[in-house]
Amino acid sequence: MGEKLMEYYSFVEEREGLDGKIELAKQTNLPGTKAATEPDSDANIQRFREAVEEITGEQPPQF
Repeated sequence: MGEKLMEYYSFVEEREGLDGKIELAKQTNLPGTKAATEPDSDANIQRFREAVEEITGEQPPQF
């Protein structure tokens, strides 16, 4: 559970550092600790992809 969501956290951290991770948590309402236990549902993945694109300005990878 949450493996793909955590991949998005790693992606954002590589590009934007801690500030990016904090922003991802704010935009998704799922801090990293909670994202690790949430299901990789289509809705969660879509929410993360939209937030990642807004934060990094890049198309997020498909995990």
